Amino acid sequence: MPAAHSDPATLKIQARLDSCYSGEECDWRLFYRPRFERANFATRYHLVYPALAYYIRIRKDRSLAAPLRSQLDTMFRGLVAERSWKYWHSELGEPSWPLQERNLTYAGRMATFVGFYIDTYGEPPSAAIELEGKAISYGQLSESLWRQMMSSPTGGVTCYRHESMTQCNAHLLMNNILHDRLFQTRYAAANARWLKTLEGQLLTGKPGGPLFFYGTKSASCEPAKERLSLGVDIWTLFLMSAVVPEQVASWFAEWRKNIIHSDGRASVEIPSSDVAGESSSTQLATAWAFCLAQELGERELAERLRRTLQDDVESGFDLDPLLSGLYLLGASLEPGAFRQLVQANPPGRG
Repeated sequence: MPAAHSDPATLKIQARLDSCYSGEECDWRLFYRPRFERANFATRYHLVYPALAYYIRIRKDRSLAAPLRSQLDTMFRGLVAERSWKYWHSELGEPSWPLQERNLTYAGRMATFVGFYIDTYGEPPSAAIELEGKAISYGQLSESLWRQMMSSPTGGVTCYRHESMTQCNAHLLMNNILHDRLFQTRYAAANARWLKTLEGQLLTGKPGGPLFFYGTKSASCEPAKERLSLGVDIWTLFLMSAVVPEQVASWFAEWRKNIIHSDGRASVEIPSSDVAGESSSTQLATAWAFCLAQELGERELAERLRRTLQDDVESGFDLDPLLSGLYLLGASLEPGAFRQLVQANPPGRG
């Protein structure tokens, strides 16, 4: 991978990601193997979020577009590989095609990955997204997701058990904006329906602890009140910063009280029960906080969070390549860069 930064930590991260994605196929030996592909350490996240770092870097330096394209192509092949979507059948017992309906955790991230690729290169990585003997285009997938949100009682799209999740629906909102920008549709007009559910039903309203109930009850706008997680909070907040940045900045001003500071470092502490269930980890939540602090221009906080992550740069993170990808994303972000990636045309494009 061409170097955009000269500091040793970032160069080490870049070399590790090169090793994961430089072949015709992903080098799966270097990937964390989750216990549950339905959960938050899943393979799809080890592809989509490092790719987000690449798209941010290319926006900053267009000369990186050509050399990084082959790695993005490898990531796409990883996303359509059975490893990334088989959980829909094997873990959840769902009989439908993985991109047919619901399953927003996979479909929404596939849509944004391909949408950013089109934004970067003017064409998709493949004419169609093909898996399990069926195919769908980016436009068809985006329209399907929009139609599902229009008919849903939550105003969003559901994942498992007909429940709508905050972090997954953030991708839906992002993709509506992105598709509108690329193809002059009007999908983002529907975003207000999910935002109404998010702000009216899923905010906990408590001054400390998690901001969101991160999921709804089945086929309902009502919150599943047992679903609380600082790790999902900070993940959602970063993604939503591309959609409603001013609101996220306001939420984060209060939420940042959850960040623990010690000896010039900062972290988001996650309980061991969340780690065991592959919901989040201290490193993962801290990495998302690093990215959000960079996006919001909170440089001093970002540096404290980065120092916490720095300890594992040399040896590699437990959750690699996801965490190396998030480290590179944070290191690559300038204030507002993620919002611009979603909402603004690249320089030179009208």
